[in-house]
Amino acid sequence: MPERDWIEKYLRPIATSPDAMGLRNDVAILSPGDRARCSIATMDTLVEEIHFLATDPPATLAKKILRVNVSDILCKGARPSQALLSIAVPPWFGEQHFASFCESLGCDLRHWNADLIGGDLVRTDGPLVLSMTLIGVCCGDGPVTRSGAQDGDAVLVTGRIGAGRLGLAEAHSGNPGTFAGHYRVPEIPALGIADIVSRFASASIDISDGLIAEASHISTSSHISVRMNLEAVPWAHPCDTVEEMLRLATGGDDYQTLFTVSPALVDDVHEASEAAGISISRIGTVVQGDNARLTYMGRDIELPDFTGFNHNI
Repeated sequence: MPERDWIEKYLRPIATSPDAMGLRNDVAILSPGDRARCSIATMDTLVEEIHFLATDPPATLAKKILRVNVSDILCKGARPSQALLSIAVPPWFGEQHFASFCESLGCDLRHWNADLIGGDLVRTDGPLVLSMTLIGVCCGDGPVTRSGAQDGDAVLVTGRIGAGRLGLAEAHSGNPGTFAGHYRVPEIPALGIADIVSRFASASIDISDGLIAEASHISTSSHISVRMNLEAVPWAHPCDTVEEMLRLATGGDDYQTLFTVSPALVDDVHEASEAAGISISRIGTVVQGDNARLTYMGRDIELPDFTGFNHNI
């Protein structure tokens, strides 16, 4: 059964607190929104040979487990604050590996202005498993959810799309090139994106499962349709065909921010993003309807059967 079905059938009914937001936003609220600053938390787990390769250096694993969590915090209009880390250590992961992992993690924690405040360390005969809970502080009154997109809003995305999929292919090939580093260490938006999302976004999500899948999440949550123009998407490398665009749009592991804003605010967003050194592209419009919609040069493109990752459990 796909993981989202497990969540829907078994976890959502018991996650009854309003702070869980129905388990639909990858974060939970830790403090009430009427306080000076609302805190949120997210959690991600990476498993050897599922989310990373056994040959990936420990230093890159440290940055990846942190950044996949930071991405969830940033896209909600919040900045990372405190982290809890759990590691299930297999026999092959020795002290030298652990030392390299911790040195790299310490550097990246400082880069993202976050503090490690606790966690757990256990032995296992299975694969290496990394799990992190990251707490963030909202720049505004609360997190920006997936459910606020409005008819006529502009659809914007940070960075480039498809680098994660291209990097995974390179890493598997044994002959890594330009993109393998993007897969091992996600190049997520700078901290300034949190302020931009908080000030301007009506809905927001990070791109972990794939661009089309995440647009579908906003569409479903907002009861509206996110229409994306494939020729406007900032692809990680030149795409000559729609098929290649769809391949990159469903690959996942990009960890960029996809968000919607009122069309009256688009110029302000671009001005703020330029000041923050963040690349932002307008790739579509929110329209009446449901689910994501795709066009290419004015022509409707059918959604692929596979829109992004949804692990079977």
